[in-house]
Amino acid sequence: MKTSKEFIIENFLTNSDGYLKMKYLLGLMFEVSFDQADKLEDKNLMKDKRWIVYSWDIKINEPIKARDKLKITTFAIDMKRFYANRNFIIERDGETIGLAFCSFLLFDLNKMRAIKIPDFLIKAYGKEEPAYIGKRQKYSKNFEEAQKIYIRKNDIDINGHVNNASYMDLIREISDIKDQDIGYINIVYKNEIRDKNFVLGEIGKEENEESYRIISEDGKIYTYGKIGRRNV
Repeated sequence: MKTSKEFIIENFLTNSDGYLKMKYLLGLMFEVSFDQADKLEDKNLMKDKRWIVYSWDIKINEPIKARDKLKITTFAIDMKRFYANRNFIIERDGETIGLAFCSFLLFDLNKMRAIKIPDFLIKAYGKEEPAYIGKRQKYSKNFEEAQKIYIRKNDIDINGHVNNASYMDLIREISDIKDQDIGYINIVYKNEIRDKNFVLGEIGKEENEESYRIISEDGKIYTYGKIGRRNV
């Protein structure tokens, strides 16, 4: 099953150059997936379960500006054991300008761990042909000196940890690539950032790409990934 929603990009969602912040693009895609979950999931069966994001792989062909009208469509493409994979298609004026591949895990609040996806969810969501399966990444191992990044109160969500979309703000602190110049971004969430005043950000630059890591003082990895610059 496919679910779509239309948005107008308001000015408060953009950066100082008038382009949509990547943080808010993630938020819009989350919103469409939440809408689909509300339609398809049995609330009684899901009351002790939550979806958590494991990774994103997003390809952006053209920058998104203030007042752009977008249509975002999402659908499940595969659910196997612990991973639920879905696609997002981002359209403007009928043209596809972005694609995303996202992997979710199903978290059991009683067992406090990820669990195998039950058959009732696999049946409810169905399965569509993939539009995008992401790209294989090779991450740099050569990082510049780590930078301290402070956690703000508005980065914390109702679960008491840094919101998934807010990780983009942390990454922006160490990356030189502007929102409008991002051609693709890969994000892998390893551990929650909880009860921290600050984290450390590391960046490794290679031509038009940057590998990054957000870590703790003792080297625990919270997230890592890669950002690619669009040919501009």
